[in-house]
Amino acid sequence: MKRTITAAIFVLVAITSMSAMPTHAEDAAQTCRNLYRMTDSAYAVEPGIWITAKDAAPAHCRVRGVINRAIRFEITLPGSGWNTRMMFSTVGGFAGNFGDTTSLLSRGFAMASSDTGHEGPESTFLRQPQAVIDYAYRGNHLVTVFAKRVIGRFYGRDVQHAYLQGCSNGGRAALMEALRFPDDYDGIIAGAPAFQLKESWLWHVAAHRAQVANPLTHEALEVLAGASEAACDTIDGVEDGVIGDPRACTSKYFDLSSLMCFAGEATDCLSEGQIRTAKFLYGGLVDLNTGAVLAHGVMPGVENGGDWGSWGVGGTSDVASPQGPVVPHEGRMITILGDLLYRDPSFDPNTFDPIRDRDKLNDAAAVMDVNSAELREFQDRGGKLLMYQGWNDYPLRPQRALDYLSLAEAQNGGAENTSEFFRLFMVPGMQHCAGGPGPWQADYVDPIVDWVENGKAPERIIGKQPGIVAMKDIFAGIEPAKDAKVFTRPLCPHPQSAKYSGRGNVDDASSWDCAAN
Repeated sequence: MKRTITAAIFVLVAITSMSAMPTHAEDAAQTCRNLYRMTDSAYAVEPGIWITAKDAAPAHCRVRGVINRAIRFEITLPGSGWNTRMMFSTVGGFAGNFGDTTSLLSRGFAMASSDTGHEGPESTFLRQPQAVIDYAYRGNHLVTVFAKRVIGRFYGRDVQHAYLQGCSNGGRAALMEALRFPDDYDGIIAGAPAFQLKESWLWHVAAHRAQVANPLTHEALEVLAGASEAACDTIDGVEDGVIGDPRACTSKYFDLSSLMCFAGEATDCLSEGQIRTAKFLYGGLVDLNTGAVLAHGVMPGVENGGDWGSWGVGGTSDVASPQGPVVPHEGRMITILGDLLYRDPSFDPNTFDPIRDRDKLNDAAAVMDVNSAELREFQDRGGKLLMYQGWNDYPLRPQRALDYLSLAEAQNGGAENTSEFFRLFMVPGMQHCAGGPGPWQADYVDPIVDWVENGKAPERIIGKQPGIVAMKDIFAGIEPAKDAKVFTRPLCPHPQSAKYSGRGNVDDASSWDCAAN
């Protein structure tokens, strides 16, 4: 009887103890919270927050903190199924906020991002020397180093493969990592990199002044878009609303003078002044004294897609700006120049000349611009770089990416050697980072992982045109997306491009080959 009672008590104690034991989720949540213990003289770390599964994001730990009192970071760690990889998201524009830290959690990635050392998207931080350096490259690097430590602490083992992705300024930051900190990442995805900010500022100031002198309207953009598509859509042999390689859309096909309004005409044509503005935008900024191209022009196509409108025209939107007319992005460039050059007492925004005064930007460009493509250290440690660029990107015009590839080939042992670690994918009909009538929606993550971890270089990446997507531009209040059917198409490593095989469904990528131009 006594033995029976003792056994019963033992079982009851065991059951009680089991019910009080923390679950795996409770363990993970506690480990997450305790990441604040990594705080030291350089890193101020908040207690980690355990976030339950919601929508596509699984249960995960989110930890935030600050480095050097200014550089904020956010790190997310999936509660289960970690694949030993990290993906860092760099931020576009002037940063000041975190990039994506959730989209790859369901695929097993730990993720991280940084605001690069200041809050908000305004350019006033450019007046602070350390803030500029943190934005240019230091912030992302310091967060990268610490994120790897945090991930190692949470999982009890180190990151096996580190990846980074970003577009626009995020693409510039991606190249900065490859050049300045080649040990940080194994694979880098750099979209439409804004790697020459000096060139960009000069271009947008000049473009804005051309637009002020002879303004294009949204109606004029419709005229240009209709004319360029009608003239050049079928050069690649397929009528699909996409100009495959707009470099072929020369004046032989697309003659701006044919759009001139006759006397008495007011619609479906352009004035003489508007044609001058359009010629400048397509032609680029040229130093007439030397003939040097200081900034390449925009490629023909998708003029009415949103990029041209938001950067050059502006508009009115009750949703985006209840106060009325909205200044286009290019109209803000003089203000940004003022922040960059505020130490120069001779700077006069009314007399600043993009050609004559361009060297005034040399100091700022030295900190932020990517003027080298010497990537041997990155290559030697096995790094892979995948760059993508839209052919119809207005603010970061595509010839810049082509020039950078040429520079990389010159500085890294020729085209063949460079292609072993660096490939550029040009996207037909894509605007700045996303949108447009082309196959702009693509997954670059699996290709870079396959390249880094399995040695399989991407020979083609499937791009998709998803149809009408709500992409309201918050400045111009317009809907870039037009009627667009869904189709897929291969994106090819430059200098190859997609060619229709002549057989099969033209809307299916399997009917297209990657071939040399």
